[in-house]
Amino acid sequence: MKNLFAFVTFGNLPFSQLAVKSLKETVHSEYDIFAVVGKPGDWATKEWLTKEGIPHIMHPENLGFPYSLNDIYDYAWVQNDYDNVIIFGNDIVFYPFAGDSLIQLAQTTDYEVISALQYDVKDLVGEFPEVATQFREGNYNIEDFSGEPWKKFQNFSSIQQLAHMQLFDIQNLCLYKKSVFEKIGYTDVNFYPAYFVDNDYARRIVEAQIKCCSLVNARFFHFWSRTIHQESGGSNSSYFNNNKNYYRLKWGGDFGQETSHPDLKISSRAGELETVRRWRSKK
Repeated sequence: MKNLFAFVTFGNLPFSQLAVKSLKETVHSEYDIFAVVGKPGDWATKEWLTKEGIPHIMHPENLGFPYSLNDIYDYAWVQNDYDNVIIFGNDIVFYPFAGDSLIQLAQTTDYEVISALQYDVKDLVGEFPEVATQFREGNYNIEDFSGEPWKKFQNFSSIQQLAHMQLFDIQNLCLYKKSVFEKIGYTDVNFYPAYFVDNDYARRIVEAQIKCCSLVNARFFHFWSRTIHQESGGSNSSYFNNNKNYYRLKWGGDFGQETSHPDLKISSRAGELETVRRWRSKK
């Protein structure tokens, strides 16, 4: 089976470098990597990706996270023929066995969406208070990785532990088989620049009765929203409220309280740029 690990960046190059380094150190299955550089003019990230031999594209304007995910889907399933796409955040660290466990389960079962289980910076500081000094108070900013505080956590395993029909996280480390794209298609770019797009895609997965699970043993460390806290982010609270209201309108209620049944499959990217620019203007 052909596997593609793919991620979206918006600045914060040191985090992307760490994420890819941990991927290469921990995943032993065969795979390729692809990246979308979402921050216009981020030549430092583009140059690093080129040096690393990682195929990528860079957006000429801030097109948002859903649009970037759709670029990944196009690269994987329109331009190429990958069996599995593993989306990962650019501010995570792969723990041992995480990537391989996702791939092995996909190869041996009919699960179509398989998510991993995060262990984030707040969990880390709560369990190991001695590492708190390596992060700034408030938003847990970190600039010096040399202490590697995430390595304090060791509760991962090669033994698969499944949570059937449960999705812990569908965008920071999650595997999708091509059949998912064939059934529900692209992400909805109305959720510009990012908020609630994961809720929407998860709801569509469930409504389409796509077989999914989470791997409890497949763990990853998440620095927690570095694009917002340590980068300009291209977002603000107005976007959050706009997207929340759009989700309610589309689904007839908040997440878990949906009453409407919109079309589950988005088959075309026609009109995406116009949609993104319209939502971007609603700051």
